[in-house]
Amino acid sequence: MKNLKEQFEVVKIDQIVKVEEFKNFYELQSKDSENQLKSSLEQEGQLLPLIISRDFQLIDGYRRLKLLCALSRTKVKVQFVDSDPSIDFRLSLNMYRVKTAKDLTKEVLQVFKSVEKRQGQGNNGKSYNRYTIIKEKLDYRWKSPMAIRQLDKIIENDFKENLLLNGVVTKGWNLSDCEKYLSELKNIDLTKNHGFTEQLTKGELTIKQVNKFIEEKEDLQNNYKDTFVIPEKATTFKMNCVDIKDISSFLEKIATLFTSIPYYMLRGYDKKNLSFELGHEKTPEEFADNVGKIFGEVEGVLNETSNVFVNIGDTYDKGCAMDIPGLVKAAILKHTKLKYKECLIWSKPNPKPQNETVKRPVNQIEYILWFVVNPEKAKYNLLKYMDGEKEIRVTSGAKDVDENGTVWKKVKSLTKPYKKIYNHIAAQDVDHMIKCTTGKNKPAYDAFPTGHPALMAELLPVIPILMTTDETDWVYDPFGGANTTGRISLLLNRQYLGTELSTHYHRVGCKVLENSVKEINHQDLEFIHSEFTEPKELQIAA
Repeated sequence: MKNLKEQFEVVKIDQIVKVEEFKNFYELQSKDSENQLKSSLEQEGQLLPLIISRDFQLIDGYRRLKLLCALSRTKVKVQFVDSDPSIDFRLSLNMYRVKTAKDLTKEVLQVFKSVEKRQGQGNNGKSYNRYTIIKEKLDYRWKSPMAIRQLDKIIENDFKENLLLNGVVTKGWNLSDCEKYLSELKNIDLTKNHGFTEQLTKGELTIKQVNKFIEEKEDLQNNYKDTFVIPEKATTFKMNCVDIKDISSFLEKIATLFTSIPYYMLRGYDKKNLSFELGHEKTPEEFADNVGKIFGEVEGVLNETSNVFVNIGDTYDKGCAMDIPGLVKAAILKHTKLKYKECLIWSKPNPKPQNETVKRPVNQIEYILWFVVNPEKAKYNLLKYMDGEKEIRVTSGAKDVDENGTVWKKVKSLTKPYKKIYNHIAAQDVDHMIKCTTGKNKPAYDAFPTGHPALMAELLPVIPILMTTDETDWVYDPFGGANTTGRISLLLNRQYLGTELSTHYHRVGCKVLENSVKEINHQDLEFIHSEFTEPKELQIAA
């Protein structure tokens, strides 16, 4: 810092020359801060002088000058400096000022602009070391030459409003993350239209998140092709599910089809082509009919022992349900040879309203329509699990009336120490059966950070798969998405077939399957079979 005179001098306010560059360097303080300073000036007088040059240019003290003028003062205390005024000097006078994020960024930017990019001797004959000068001016916040070089690169290639530099200075963004983005990943993102740079500029993502997402997107695109196979465990195709009938190796091979179909008028996967997406038909009837036709195309993969489960929720118009499950059920029966068996109900762990203006109770349940090919031959395993809190006691049963009006006699019996899993599937009751969470579908987000816009509840397929398949049987999801059904199938030692029309979500689903293979635990499988199903010889899918 340049030397200042110890004694104050008093000058007329109208002698002082304002310099726009100095005046506008720092952002305005809050109104509360302004009022506090104004009150201090009014009650205690001017304690600190304004800093001005010999030709009366005001270097520092613009806020005090404005408030003194507002108090109708005509004279002010000043302190003269002999050297030419500069922004750098103004910075040195404000080291302990309360600053906004923009102020902090502008200070760093100014230091880098004011220190020349050269090495060697200075004008005074002493050695000139740019790195040392910068780190001293920035109070040793960045010490290494590498950090200074990275900051140089960021400043030279930054967005408008110094987005990256501001992230580094005020949000703790890593210099190496910023440099990697500028050197390698920004061009990839912009060229391939991934869209993460746009989210960065909108403040929706940090630089670390952007780098991670671009790299993982590239990994998905490079490693997972349209046909993905894990031998003897899983096969997924990037294709329209109606074309599965053309792959002869899967005809009549599927033991259980479990899927969650697109919900009517609730979600959009491709904003540019919504009118062509399943779920965006003009009427609920048209939507349901299209669903029925799709199942008519895919039923060739089923055999006479097969079961079909279709997860569907209702859609509401002005608070009134459209009966989507009923329409879908009727359409599937119309377009296929399937027989309707039952409607399973499951409670959603985190139900949400459908952004309606009409008030109604939030629906906490969804439906799984259950169909079979042949009711007499369809595979079914009775499931039960022990209830440690259930006391075994003698019961007299309950009175009931048969079809002829005869009142049944009460029969004494022992209550059973287990529960049956039948038509109410509550995820919180089965979360100890397998290592899964019940809220956010973590495996899908582990595969790709943005997951999927309509993720199936992670545990939803567990009970239907256990009820209707044995180990190494094939399970199929025609609307594979992030392959939640596939993951549960693999963890239960079933084989999985998936189809998905979206290239991106097909790749996310492939990653989920690949991760799931690493999680398979045969001890868990033995526990599941011993606790929930009749004992069977354990088989191992290679």
